[in-house]
Amino acid sequence: MKTLTTATIILAAVFATSAHAQSTVKKSVLVNQSVNKANATIAKGKHNLASTGSINLKGAKVKKSVIVNQSVNKGNNTMAFGKKNIATTGSVAVRDSKIKKSVVVNQSVNKRNTTVAKGYKNTAATGSITVE
Repeated sequence: MKTLTTATIILAAVFATSAHAQSTVKKSVLVNQSVNKANATIAKGKHNLASTGSINLKGAKVKKSVIVNQSVNKGNNTMAFGKKNIATTGSVAVRDSKIKKSVVVNQSVNKRNTTVAKGYKNTAATGSITVE
């Protein structure tokens, strides 16, 4: 099990931040502060995720933390094809996770983006907070 305790993570890079199954985030600050222009992010197949300038949590436990997405996304193509996929641009996506006593903020700027999810149980999100 991966555990992140009393830490600050700041990402000033291209693409996304992800916490995956069985991850634990406690008393932390997760910040995605990226600038993304003219990228193509594609996930093809089962259970895939395509993200540009996003924060994604799947099967994670988040306690007493702050999650901030502050990305600028212009002219990006983000696509997920297949089964149970998620395509996000400038978003915060939470799936099968537990969040307790935490704050989630999305302050993304999105212009001329294409976000596509095609298939079974897919989600396509631009500039949003998605909780499933």
